[in-house]
Amino acid sequence: MAEQEADIIGHLLEIERSASTVLSHAQEEAEKRISAAKTQADQEFKAQYDKIVADEEQRFAAETASVTKKYDDDVAAYKERISGAAKDTSSFNKLLDKVLFAS
Repeated sequence: MAEQEADIIGHLLEIERSASTVLSHAQEEAEKRISAAKTQADQEFKAQYDKIVADEEQRFAAETASVTKKYDDDVAAYKERISGAAKDTSSFNKLLDKVLFAS
């Protein structure tokens, strides 16, 4: 009877060792899969991020060019408009006298 119990305990210990080995291999495989999935996700994220950044930089450059052109056009139109204006120096001098020397 004691020999039979020893055989059963020995068999159970062997099953426990096998289960421990299977569990160890499963954990290693899970870690490999998780690492591979993380690497894949990081690569996909970087690709999408780079695409969005490139699109936004292109949009920014186009918008900057548009604003710069409008600014240059507005300044040129203003300069043209004021270049034809007559100068009234006497009125300007009177205004300066009034503002600066008013009591």
